[in-house]
Amino acid sequence: MQWRSNTVQTRAVSAFWRWWSADGARLLSAAVTSGDYQDLPDTLDAMVKAIGPGLGWETGPGVSARHQFCLSGGRDPGLRVLAERWRRAAPTPTPMWEFAAARQRQPGMLAVTLEAAGTPITLGLSRVSVTLDEERALAHVIFHHPAFTRLTPGHRHQLSCLLLDWLLGEDNVQRWIGTINAADTDPPDSLPATALPEIIEAMTARHAHIGWTLKDAGTSSGPRTIISALRPLRWIDHPLLDLHTALHVRYPQTRSDGLPDYDEAIELHRLEEDLTAALGPRGLLVATQTSDGRRILHCYTDSEDQNGRDTIDRFAQTRPHVEVTHTRDPGWTLISPFT
Repeated sequence: MQWRSNTVQTRAVSAFWRWWSADGARLLSAAVTSGDYQDLPDTLDAMVKAIGPGLGWETGPGVSARHQFCLSGGRDPGLRVLAERWRRAAPTPTPMWEFAAARQRQPGMLAVTLEAAGTPITLGLSRVSVTLDEERALAHVIFHHPAFTRLTPGHRHQLSCLLLDWLLGEDNVQRWIGTINAADTDPPDSLPATALPEIIEAMTARHAHIGWTLKDAGTSSGPRTIISALRPLRWIDHPLLDLHTALHVRYPQTRSDGLPDYDEAIELHRLEEDLTAALGPRGLLVATQTSDGRRILHCYTDSEDQNGRDTIDRFAQTRPHVEVTHTRDPGWTLISPFT
């Protein structure tokens, strides 16, 4: 497995920022001021696609600067990693330009009328039905717009995703939104779409504390399995931690159900504390599985950080009862059953 990011992508990020510092910032500033972009979009398209073929770019109003230049992976975890590496390599923001690795909130867009598949759509007429899943800290949404009856299911879904990005920002959609559906009839419990940010802000406040939860996931036909995981568990809060490591820890089976007894549990807890201390800010232990004489520690590090992975390998090498497997996993799909 190749752990470091593609050299071509790394060079493409460096090439982008060299161009930006030499000519790009000046050219784009002139273009957004005059409205005359000439061949600048083609130049930007080529450089952004060199970083990642699925990445897109856009400009918009800034938060601290006059304008913002944004790279977006469309909520694809692998592309979000690339966009984040691009952003962290950026020069210092200026009064004219700041940089973002995901689309930011633009609630003012709901005052706009746009055209989709030849149909004019006044976005302010959009409505949303929200079902809250407090256990998983997610909101499931159904969008409706009167024009949906004239759009294909694909166009309805695309417009719903755009509305979410404009209302919440791309990262918050990833963080708090579960299923996204579009309905051609207005759900009876729908609200104006502009009410969604307040609902999500309230959910954010309720789930601001990140803590450990414990769950007995065993079945009557198999060994008991205890799962402990951070909640809420969100990869988007750590977009560069894209390397999953499973540490398989064997322990003596002194209980009939295969779970550790008190002394074994204490030793396993100390092992977790030692791993967390060894990793420091380089990684994060996110979940554990305990069953049938084995505990699996699930942690994430940055695949480009050789020291992070080496720290885990050295940790395991000094403990003969610990085995390690590494898997590239942007988006944390390997632990999705625990979220």
